[in-house]
Amino acid sequence: MQQPTSTLFITGAAHGFGADLARTLIAPHTQLVLLDNDLNALNALYDELDAQFPNQIFLYPMDLKGAIAADYQQLAETLNQQFGQLDGLYLNAAILPAFTPIEYFEPMQWYEVMQVNLNANFHLLQTLLPLLKKSSKAQVVSIGDQTVQQHPAYYGAYGVAKAGLAQLLKTLSAEQQKSAIDFWQADLPPFQSSLRARLFPGENIEALPQPQQLAKQLIQQLKGERCASDIILS
Repeated sequence: MQQPTSTLFITGAAHGFGADLARTLIAPHTQLVLLDNDLNALNALYDELDAQFPNQIFLYPMDLKGAIAADYQQLAETLNQQFGQLDGLYLNAAILPAFTPIEYFEPMQWYEVMQVNLNANFHLLQTLLPLLKKSSKAQVVSIGDQTVQQHPAYYGAYGVAKAGLAQLLKTLSAEQQKSAIDFWQADLPPFQSSLRARLFPGENIEALPQPQQLAKQLIQQLKGERCASDIILS
């Protein structure tokens, strides 16, 4: 008997942790739908993964900053027509501007960060929920940031949106207790990235874990496997 195919959806998949999450999740009988606004990077990742697992990678270029409700509805309809259901949703896409005091935070930039980091996830959860419910065992995983839990200064809209997304997931989880969907909040420690290097130029970036290491640890934890990990999974 042929093993059933699992369909997983990752946002912010073209770079950093999202790309390494895709590299970790891809396997036989697993289809990945990768969303990002950077089409060139998406295509490069597609070429890399498709060479190992042909016909299992699907791209959905989309700019969450400018997307409206109808765009998310179109996304859901497209996924329903092509796959029929979703078995996993990984909410990874986020933007983090330069650290700025609230007193001087530019309002338009505030709206953009909230749109990508919080509002887009509301739309994704709402429109994709029916597809997740069609799975016999689906997972929704929100990628968070441990630093936000410390309520640091200057994190502005990023910190507020990440805290709001965690609350959104808790609310939806409470409402969906009778469904077959597991909801997970995965708060990551600081890790190596070009963004991290720009925001913390005096930091020894080499002392931090690599994103591929954290991606592997996260998947191990989600599978219920014991591993040494600094990821807070709740």
